[in-house]
Amino acid sequence: MKKKVLGLCFAVCFFAVTVFPPHGAEAGTLSLAAPSAVLLDGTTQQVIYAKDPDRKRAPASTTKLLTVMVALDHLPANRVVQIPAGLEYVQPSKIGLHRGERFYVRDLVKAALIKSANDAAEALAIAAAGSKPAFARLMNRKAKQIGAGSSNFVNPSGLPAAGQYSTAHDLARIIRAASRYPVMVRTLKTRSAAIYSLGGRKVYLMNCNKMLWRTSGVIGKTGWTRSAQHCFAGRVQSRGREIFVGIMGSARRAYLWSDLRTIESSATGRRLKPIKVAEDLPTRSQTELIQKALQKAGYFRGSSTGFYGKRTRRAVRNFQQAKGLPVTGDVSIETWKKLKAYL
Repeated sequence: MKKKVLGLCFAVCFFAVTVFPPHGAEAGTLSLAAPSAVLLDGTTQQVIYAKDPDRKRAPASTTKLLTVMVALDHLPANRVVQIPAGLEYVQPSKIGLHRGERFYVRDLVKAALIKSANDAAEALAIAAAGSKPAFARLMNRKAKQIGAGSSNFVNPSGLPAAGQYSTAHDLARIIRAASRYPVMVRTLKTRSAAIYSLGGRKVYLMNCNKMLWRTSGVIGKTGWTRSAQHCFAGRVQSRGREIFVGIMGSARRAYLWSDLRTIESSATGRRLKPIKVAEDLPTRSQTELIQKALQKAGYFRGSSTGFYGKRTRRAVRNFQQAKGLPVTGDVSIETWKKLKAYL
């Protein structure tokens, strides 16, 4: 009975197996949970799936794809940027930049795309254009050049702002343009990295795109704010084919990962294991099972609480490190397979 309950707890409800048609064929049926989504064929630019594609929505941190493109258009990667005053007050996510610190452009790019650091995005913008309003003008000019003219950007970070919006269709066009920048593709493929200021301060970066721990075929930039909900602009690559994806307004992160797995499964024509991470667990009982397994494995002290907080995440990270798993603090399918052996 326990095994049956565990299986039900860690099952994923949103999964479709639909194979995309060959180039030039009509799109097959595909059902995604996101309220707005677009899939573009990378070669023909044909829309192969669309769901409310032109609805204007807040883009959140997917904005940083355009920010980094514009920054790289105006700044060499080996340029040293001195951090201006005021970035200490930028809202998270950030890497804690301080006035007078110096970083290479290439490292600020990593911080913006991997960590989704808002202060790094603003530092790049000011270095490239002198001010955020001037940089926003460059962003909108670039957006029109790459065919994303239904969008308007007013800041480089994607933090909520009046008049800042994009569409799922434009996000797909933006990631298509970003894929022409080799440094951006390499960075988006990076799970984790460390960067250093020229003064020696080390900053550890962990990618917000959980798909990287499941497959190398899906890269991209996530985004979330309360108003935007969960967004994604990315590339799915399989069997020599590229599909560019724009997703906006997903109500939960679990739905976003499920949609991306559905897209990749359809593109590759094979059924893949679903993602399930601890932050998406819907019940206390599932967290209690994790904590009990960690207790028996010797990584969690005290009684199980059913609350997935810092103490539990620390125990999961220690367990993952000991077992040679990706150290994320989230309970993926691989981590759960190791944990349930202790129950």
